[in-house]
Formats: sequence, C-alpha cells, structure tokens
Amino acid sequence: MTHLRTLAVIGAVAAALLGVSNKAQRKQEQPSIAFGTAGVSLGMTVEQVEKALAESARHIELMSDKHTGLVRINNVPAPKGHEGQVTFFDGRVVYAAFHFPDAEAADQLAQEIAGAVENMDAKACAVSNYSSHGTGGSLSQTTFDCGSKSFVVITTEVLGNKQRYTHVEITIGAIPHTK
Repeated sequence: MTHLRTLAVIGAVAAALLGVSNKAQRKQEQPSIAFGTAGVSLGMTVEQVEKALAESARHIELMSDKHTGLVRINNVPAPKGHEGQVTFFDGRVVYAAFHFPDAEAADQLAQEIAGAVENMDAKACAVSNYSSHGTGGSLSQTTFDCGSKSFVVITTEVLGNKQRYTHVEITIGAIPHTK
C-alpha cells in the first residue's frame, strides 16, 4: 500500500509541475489599448487593426511615412475625430496611443487621469518628468510607466498665449528608431 501511495504522490507532484510548466509556456497576452470597442494589441497586423477598428466605426489614416496611422472615428471631422495613433514596424503594431480629449477644466483632467490609472495593468508606476521652455513656448510632460502600459500628462503653452493645453494619453510599446 505504501508503494501505491508513493506513486500517487509522485503522480500528483508531476501533474502539478506539468500544470505550472504549461502555464509558463502559454503565450503571454499582449498589451492592448481600446479605441471604442476595438482592442489594438502589440503584434497585430495592419489588416487585423483595420478590421478591429472598422467593427468599432473607426479607421486608420496612414501618414506619409507609411508606418504611422492616426486612428479616426468615421464621419467625424478632424481634429475631433482623431483618437490616437498606431505605429507599425514590419507590418505589425509596435506602438499605440489613445489620446483623451484636451482637458478644458481641472475636474475633466482629474477624470481623465483617473481613467488612465484605471486602465493600467500594474498600479505601481515609475514616474519621470520632462519640461522645456523655448522661443515657441513651453512643454511639460509627466510619464507614468506602469508595467506594459504607460500614461502621459502633457501640458503645452504657446509663447504669447497664456492659454494652456493639457491632455492625457495611454500608450503601449515603443516607436523604433530607424536610420
């Protein structure tokens, strides 16, 4: 009987180890960003992105570099119809950004930041800040890197104009540097 019990324990341990091994071998889900009901994930092809966006009444408008596409809402004129961007390298998504509308009041900005935080996969973030002042005006950018996603709060002020423009965006991936 002890021999059978030993075999049963060994079998249970092996099954548990195989389960852990299989879980580790499963393909990790790629980070994604939602544009309406369309999810855009790293690694998707141009065709997959176009199809997903079309199902959510959106489309891509490719820029002259043929790598960067603006995500536009169908039948909404520019610039209000621009929701973000998707960048492709070798025909696959390497970067995507969802742009919240420019915040016009502090409470709207707070809601957008809360929405961005809610969309992060990890709630512990590394924070970096960048600011620049020059002949054209000023820019302040605070980036929260939260695992596979980031969110950025950007404030710009044009020289000679005291109005500030602040917007929030959620990003995944990175734009490759090409020569």
